[in-house]
Amino acid sequence: MSLLNIINKKIINKKFNIGDWIYLKKKQSFFDKKIIDFDGLIVYIKKKNTDPIITIIKKFNNIIIKRVFLINSPLIINYKLLKNKKQKNKNL
Repeated sequence: MSLLNIINKKIINKKFNIGDWIYLKKKQSFFDKKIIDFDGLIVYIKKKNTDPIITIIKKFNNIIIKRVFLINSPLIINYKLLKNKKQKNKNL
């Protein structure tokens, strides 16, 4: 896959907000084949020109895990919204 295809693939739907539940698949490094799955609640979004940075928290075995991700990083394979904040409020 060429670099241009990777860039075009990453500039797709980035419509997520604080309070959304997101699922990410990420490579550990460029040279590793290990894939990390992470899902959690978005608590912070910093939108720069083309590089949104999101902070996600997750509770695991009574420990709160906080991770920061660059959405346009070539290490991120894909991501999707599991629960939207607006959908959650409509159900209540």
